[in-house]
Amino acid sequence: MIKLTDAQVLAAAAEERLINVVSAPGSGKTTVAAERYGFQRYLRGDSRGVLGLTFNRAAAAELRERVESRWGAACVGGAHRVITFDHLHVELLFWLLRSEMITWPDGLTELEVRDDYRGIQGHRFLTAGSYIRYARLDSSNAVISASRPVAKPESGIGGVADHRAVLQSGVVSHEDVRQILRSAMQAADMREFASAWLTANYRALVIDEVYDADDLDIFIAYLAAEAGLSVTLIGDPWQALYKWRGARPEVVDKLIKATSEPFIAYDQPESFRFSGAQMPHLAVSLRAGQGVTLPETVSTQVDVALARNWGQLWSVGDNVLPLAFRTVNSATDAAMNLLLDVATRARLGVPSFGREGALSKLGLDRDYFQTRQDESLGPLLANLREGQPANEVLESLRLAIKALGARRPNRLSAVKESAVEAQLGRLAARLAHPTVIPGLTVFQAKGREWGRVGVVLSQSQVATLAAGLQELEEEDCIIYVALTRARRACGRLADHGHVAEIEELSLEL
Repeated sequence: MIKLTDAQVLAAAAEERLINVVSAPGSGKTTVAAERYGFQRYLRGDSRGVLGLTFNRAAAAELRERVESRWGAACVGGAHRVITFDHLHVELLFWLLRSEMITWPDGLTELEVRDDYRGIQGHRFLTAGSYIRYARLDSSNAVISASRPVAKPESGIGGVADHRAVLQSGVVSHEDVRQILRSAMQAADMREFASAWLTANYRALVIDEVYDADDLDIFIAYLAAEAGLSVTLIGDPWQALYKWRGARPEVVDKLIKATSEPFIAYDQPESFRFSGAQMPHLAVSLRAGQGVTLPETVSTQVDVALARNWGQLWSVGDNVLPLAFRTVNSATDAAMNLLLDVATRARLGVPSFGREGALSKLGLDRDYFQTRQDESLGPLLANLREGQPANEVLESLRLAIKALGARRPNRLSAVKESAVEAQLGRLAARLAHPTVIPGLTVFQAKGREWGRVGVVLSQSQVATLAAGLQELEEEDCIIYVALTRARRACGRLADHGHVAEIEELSLEL
């Protein structure tokens, strides 16, 4: 039996229809979400479903598991579900298609929805100034291919013929599903359809990590609130990380103020995460916007290394094994990711980050690859560990990928080829290390905690931290989330070249 604080009980069992639960790190946010879901689920008098919503599959699985362990498997079943917003959007799109509110090329009503278009002809890395294709509705509510300029380099389909072909084949990415629904929600009749569909199926929404929501997610929450559903928002504006992915944390405040009935706030300020001398004081100082200077540490004194991007994690200690080299853009990137996956599973018990995208990029059959991966790629790691030159290992990797059923990844330019070989050299150092700790980006670490955390900070981040962090500022939130993953101690990891200067320093244990 779990023991709840008074604040948690008040939020979980709140009688108001619309509530906003603001949860500090370690305050039991997921616990409150599971309690609120169960409370709503077992209210009598309405057979419609209760819907728990999160923003990725891992978070949905965690919340669902928490609900089942607390309330029993029957709490999640039938009309009552815990799913991602992407899942909800796909269902709404299918109902719009089947109701002939919108039409798909060639009249299709059944689609294959993918995370992205990796592995599809025409998908590539697009530079700023070029154009990327996306799906939207035309004036007759038919799905078409449109284009927009690329502001920052990103991956996608740039050619109209390639994009039209993939849509005509019945394949669509989650992002294109969102783009189509954004277009659809501009029309009053489709807004009414969406509202009626929500009302017919659900009586309550419990939205976890609401500050990770984008404009479409928030609009769906608004429709539900205005349609008379109970809507519970749970999150923390200090932990809003995903603006780069389209999140609009500033829109949450607009939602709270826009509904005809007000949202009632239930704060959860008490944290159960922090202990010792450093972290309780640090957490309070960060949230108060006070300037902070982190103590320096080394990777052998922490349980995990965190950074804004993957590249930073490869230079802060040979015992740090990052879960990725970089974002998978090329076939060589994908091959390197799958090689790293063998190492991360063996040394850390977890897959590489981006593994599924790497398989899609190479067009490999997932089931067949899994049966052959270790025997095909494992020897390459052994050779790398034993000192085989990186260029020879890279050539063997390309041949192995071809033998597994993909096209042989092309050789890169001299500069890029040298960079990949350097990556293999850094991996070799980790393979030779007797024990390793995981290296994660802050985005992958959100929602998790460790006893001792080492954080990689740039000089600009150090200056920002010293000046005091601000709520809802994207870069400030990244720093805040990184530092508050620690239960007992958090320190700044120095560049490898400076390790000798601080090797005697240690974090408080």
